Amino acid sequence: MSRSERSEDDNIMAQAVALQQVPMVDFAPFLTGGPAERQAVADEIANACEMIGFFYLKGHGVAPSLRSAIFGQSASFFQQPDDSKQDCRATPDWYRGWVPSPRSETWSRDTRLFDQYRLQLEWPGAAREDDPHAGIFARANRWPATMPAFREACEAWLAAMHNLSLELLRAFALGLGLPENHFDGFFTAPPSQLSLLYYPPLPAGVDQDVFNTVSHTDEGPVTILMQDDVGGLEVKRRDGVWIQAPPIEDAFTINVGDMMMWWSNGRFISNYHRVRNQSGRERYSIPFFANPDRDVVVGPVRELLDGDEPRYPYVRVEDHLVRFYKRLEANAV
Repeated sequence: MSRSERSEDDNIMAQAVALQQVPMVDFAPFLTGGPAERQAVADEIANACEMIGFFYLKGHGVAPSLRSAIFGQSASFFQQPDDSKQDCRATPDWYRGWVPSPRSETWSRDTRLFDQYRLQLEWPGAAREDDPHAGIFARANRWPATMPAFREACEAWLAAMHNLSLELLRAFALGLGLPENHFDGFFTAPPSQLSLLYYPPLPAGVDQDVFNTVSHTDEGPVTILMQDDVGGLEVKRRDGVWIQAPPIEDAFTINVGDMMMWWSNGRFISNYHRVRNQSGRERYSIPFFANPDRDVVVGPVRELLDGDEPRYPYVRVEDHLVRFYKRLEANAV
């Protein structure tokens, strides 16, 4: 998450609106069709990215069995007593594993109200002895010693999300009028992150300005989210109105992140979103945050400027992500 300053309108309730306000895109023609079909899907995605920065994705080709397995393992992990999860707890120098929310009987607008299990794509040779940021980028994933199926499900999901993210990036490129392989070389060994998230239900009668996660944008180019059936995700429209983005069975919720907004020089929107779980039930969700390689410099694509000035500075990915993760270290211990 990025740009996570709470704004004064965080206490404004989200409206339940027609789902068309968050477009549905069928990705199957992009995955199996020819150039015309791929361009048509890319144009749909570009329109959604300009309009609201969010869209649902069906026809993605990810097997339902993978989804069932990872949600099942996520629930099994988080339902354990806290004492049983301590060996997987993330630390600042090994930033993988379980990140619990504060355990408190009080609920305020500044309380972090979700648990996380943080994982990252692993690449051969990624670890370096002299790496000053190994704890963020190059340490191995932690795995619960008594849950071998947890690792199997997570690694299968990581691989599927990485492959899907590469296809989505090609669609983004086409939608921007770039060659579809424009972003390929930026994702050769990316430090993309997978988060298993657990949101307890907010108590009945809790103040309107209390959320499980406050409004924020995501720091990478694109986020691929699979929600369970509980709901609670809310998205801010261009006109400032908050709307609900409920789960749709077998559809991913995709959103533009800051880096894609920078690449597009503001054409695509990295939009604010938040979670408020008022369902009375536990909520699970699984976002995959696609990040470029650490040495990539992100900023407005020169071919898209057409004489305009860059609206955003050029930033090295590692520098940007280090600043982001450093802000989260207090929650990792």
